[in-house]
Amino acid sequence: MQTIKLNNEITCPVIGLGTFMLSPKDAQNSTREALKMGYRLIDTANAYVNERAVGRGIKESGINRKEVFLSTKLWPSEYENQDAVDETLERLGVDYVDLLYIHQPAGNWLQGYRHLEKALRDGNARSIGISNFEGIYIEELETKWETAPQFIQVEAHPYFTQKDLRFFCKFSTKLKIQAI
Repeated sequence: MQTIKLNNEITCPVIGLGTFMLSPKDAQNSTREALKMGYRLIDTANAYVNERAVGRGIKESGINRKEVFLSTKLWPSEYENQDAVDETLERLGVDYVDLLYIHQPAGNWLQGYRHLEKALRDGNARSIGISNFEGIYIEELETKWETAPQFIQVEAHPYFTQKDLRFFCKFSTKLKIQAI
């Protein structure tokens, strides 16, 4: 599977399985079968209420955890929770995630980003990112981060190309865009 190199030298598959709107049963089955078929990127979130099922699907697949690029997102209600990252890892049944996002710039999103930076330092995340951010929020974050994010996950497709954001990320921040 084709991969890209992030700004921290970690590689990430370019195609993966997203689990938004999947019931726990469907998330578990889809994760297991996608991994068996050769997918190596699985994306979930606290808000999807299927992290436990995704973790079970990874285990059931028989694929070594180190071969799976697992990403998840903290929801704004978790940004001030000191235990949010540990609780996420427990739900997933893993010791670390490959990519940890804050889900959106709402609530105390800067505190949420601080949790990501701590998770990176502590080895609970191999890379960190932001989701659903626009340029104005990225510019604010740039003045405050200790560690630059590796990814921004946003809606992008032929009818909504995110041209300005893509330009901004390419020439200003070196962030990789993950389209959903």
